[in-house]
Amino acid sequence: MSTTSFVLQGGLDLVSPAIALPQGRAIAALNYESEARGYSRIGGFERFDGRPSPSAGGDAATIAARRAAISKPPGQGPIRGVVIYERDIYCFRDSLSGAGQMFKSTADGWAAISFGLTLAFSAGTVEFNEGATLSGGTSAATAVIDRVVLQSGAWNGSAAGYLVVSGAIGTFVAEQGTDSQGGKGAISSPAPIKLAGGGHYDFTVHNFYGAARRRRLYFTSGVDTAYEFDGKALSPIRTGNQSGTQTEFTNVMTRDGSTVLTRAGDTPALRGETDKPTHIGVHSNHLFLGFDAGSLMHSGVGEPLDFRTTAGAGEMSFGAAPTGILSSVSTSLVIFGQSRVEYLQGTDSETFEMKPISDSSGAARWSAQVAGESPIYLDEGGLRNLTTTSAFGDWRMGTLSQLIEPLIRAKREASVPVVASITVKAKDQYRLFFADGTGIVLYLGREKPELMPFRLPSAIFCAYSSEVREGDGERTFVGSQDGHVYEMQKGPSFDGAPVPAYIRLAWNGLGSPNMEKRFHSARVETDNASSMSVGCRYHVDYNATENLAGELRSYAVASGSADLMAATLNYADVDWTLAAAGEINLDDLAGIGRNIALTFITEHTTEDPHTLTALTLNFSPRRQLR
Repeated sequence: MSTTSFVLQGGLDLVSPAIALPQGRAIAALNYESEARGYSRIGGFERFDGRPSPSAGGDAATIAARRAAISKPPGQGPIRGVVIYERDIYCFRDSLSGAGQMFKSTADGWAAISFGLTLAFSAGTVEFNEGATLSGGTSAATAVIDRVVLQSGAWNGSAAGYLVVSGAIGTFVAEQGTDSQGGKGAISSPAPIKLAGGGHYDFTVHNFYGAARRRRLYFTSGVDTAYEFDGKALSPIRTGNQSGTQTEFTNVMTRDGSTVLTRAGDTPALRGETDKPTHIGVHSNHLFLGFDAGSLMHSGVGEPLDFRTTAGAGEMSFGAAPTGILSSVSTSLVIFGQSRVEYLQGTDSETFEMKPISDSSGAARWSAQVAGESPIYLDEGGLRNLTTTSAFGDWRMGTLSQLIEPLIRAKREASVPVVASITVKAKDQYRLFFADGTGIVLYLGREKPELMPFRLPSAIFCAYSSEVREGDGERTFVGSQDGHVYEMQKGPSFDGAPVPAYIRLAWNGLGSPNMEKRFHSARVETDNASSMSVGCRYHVDYNATENLAGELRSYAVASGSADLMAATLNYADVDWTLAAAGEINLDDLAGIGRNIALTFITEHTTEDPHTLTALTLNFSPRRQLR
């Protein structure tokens, strides 16, 4: 009898001929993912609002009660954005009236965030001060100044801009305003800060100011101005941009002193003020905003709310609607469009320079992420990455998804759009989410990329992954079309529903594809911290009719030890009686043929994820086929 052992790795392969498939690859899979140890059933996910986790409940009744208590943020439609900022989780959802809302998770569930006011000022003679108390000269109203944004002039009587204030007592009117530190200028009536409804949020977190604890959250939605949030104050970022398409005017219009006449029923497309950026990024301590009209604007250096050219702000043409902006990529900012990719180098408005990477392909919106130093994104041809060449700042494009090209093509032909993507650094993974609830996990921890598909019971609209507390590891949150926020890789179930998963390994000829063999038994090594059960079935000889498949059988697997070493790290304390891994023993194989393929199936609501790590096959060679 002969024996062959091999590790389970390589991911899903839908294109290689069966005879050329390496041992360990899969030819069909769902809800398994490649990782360092082998093929793991994906983790569960559960609803989240800041209250205790259902899966940590301990018993079925507590788990069910906790799940029922967790609610959606009030409103309608999908979760349009979810983000982690300064140890808190925030989400965005439209109100029943259609306005945008921002929520923070708390021990009592989602809490709506209240916003302050903006006050336009002009004729500023002495600079207003952040943190000072503003007083109205006529109204006697007061408020705390959170942000001072100068848009034109200087503090010599010509300064104009706007203040962001909170904690207002009384009602300001058009009047002279002074602050408790001597700031002075004419202020207008207040305007409440409101988020526009709709859109899809894009985020970046950055410290522009150098001082400790001054990291702030910046975001865009495509339907509103960009915003800065410091945990308390929400400040609109008004760029003064006039790059956008407006189609709501007809018949007679004027622009730049000219009159445009149209026939009845015609709708001319004009350029008008649409300060509604769709994507956001940071480069060389400038805030960058991308607009669908094809422009890219940046703030002054170290001043994310200041878009005056005199402060170093500027605008450049990209030539297409941006579909993604990636920050912290080597020494460049990479900008993606649907059919173009460019990168920006330089340190300020005098040295910024845009250079092309591709004029024929680009990124699907919401697919671009940075994995290490390499951008990864989906284009018409599949998943690609950009790597830097030896020439400083240049980029080379590579292809990652050749082995699952039929799956990518099927999504493209069915017009299923990408809705989100994330990287999971601890697992060396990139995850891509489609609008139909499916997705792809790309594992980058080995020499060649490995890809596996997944399907969730809820269609995802947005996703975000980061550490909540430093050192505690990444957490991943997704916003769903159903209005819930879910935490991924959490719990053993899909929010109480089973996690269905299967993987079929490649046809294995054991190095002699034309030799008939008798298969006796197989052993699959597993990594499972708790006990598990899995169904297994085998097929031989390409499932030829005269070689019937083995029936589906269920196997119970005892848990292996996640950690043999005691916390003292003393070798004398190692319990060598503990199993290092679990084992599935298939002792009843009875097939005769040239090759064999094994399929593993699991569907559970209470079992933790397991990993299939290696396979050993025992067989006897028979006759050589001619």
